Amino acid sequence: MCFILACTNYLARRNPKMFVRISHPIAVLFVILTTFFFVGLHMFYVVPQLLDVAGLMYKLDWLLAIFTMYNIFGNMLACHITNTSVESLPKDRQFPEPGEEHLWHYCDICQKLMPPRSWHCILCKCCILKRDHHCIFTATCIGHNNQRYFFWFTFFMALGTGAAWAIHFIATLQYFSFSDLISSDFHRDNLPPYWLVFTLILNSYILAAPLSSMLLQISVLILNGTLHDFNSDTYDLGLWENFKMIVGKQVFWTFLSPTVKSPLLHDGTQWNEKQSDIIKH
Repeated sequence: MCFILACTNYLARRNPKMFVRISHPIAVLFVILTTFFFVGLHMFYVVPQLLDVAGLMYKLDWLLAIFTMYNIFGNMLACHITNTSVESLPKDRQFPEPGEEHLWHYCDICQKLMPPRSWHCILCKCCILKRDHHCIFTATCIGHNNQRYFFWFTFFMALGTGAAWAIHFIATLQYFSFSDLISSDFHRDNLPPYWLVFTLILNSYILAAPLSSMLLQISVLILNGTLHDFNSDTYDLGLWENFKMIVGKQVFWTFLSPTVKSPLLHDGTQWNEKQSDIIKH
C-alpha cells in the first residue's frame, strides 16, 4: 500500500495534468463497476444460497443493499461537486481580519495569504480549506467542506464490502461440517463451487482498501487532524466535538443521506485549539 501511494504521489508531481486526466476516470469507474459487480454477485448468487428469494429477509437484504449503494454513490458525487477551496469563501472571508495576519500563511503559488490548515493542491491548482488529501476515487480534494461526504463514502464502502464478505464467508462455510473444520478433512464431493471461493478471496482484497481508508478517517477524527498533520492533536476538542466539526450540526442524521442539510460549525478559517477558548484564524 505504501509503495502504491509513493508511486501515485511521484506520478502526480511529475505530470499533474496527465495524472488527473488518466487516474480520475479510471478510479471513479473502478468504484462504480466494483460496487455494481459485488451487489449483483451478492444479491443474485450468494444470498440465494442462504435465504429464500421469496422470503422477507431476502427483500430486506435488497433494501439494505439499495440504501448502501445510494449512500456510496450519493456521498461520492456530493464529495466531488462540493467546493472546498479557499475561493469558495465569501470575498471578505478570503482575507485575515486586522491583527490576525500572523495566523495565516502565504501561498507562493496563489500569491496570497491562506487560512490555517489550508494547503495548496497541485492537482486542483488551488488552496484547500483544512486540506486532508487528494482522492482519485472522488476526483477531488478532501477538505473542510466535503469531509463529511468522504467520511460516509468510506464508511458505506467498508460497511457494504464487509457485510458482503461476511455473508460470502457464511455461504462458503455451509459446505463444511464442524468436524470437517476441526480435522481439516474436506471431502471432494462436498466442496464449495470454485466461483464462490474465488469471489470470496476477491472480496477479501477489495475489502482491504475501504476498510483501511475508514480506519484512517477514524484516526484523523479522533485527533481532529488531517493526513497532513496526522499525529498532531493541536485541534483535538474531544471525540464528539471533532465529529460535529466534520459532519455538521445534524450529526447522525447525515448517516441517512448526503442530501440532509447539516451546516458546519464554521467556515474553515477559524479553529479552536485543544483546551483553549482562543479562536485562531
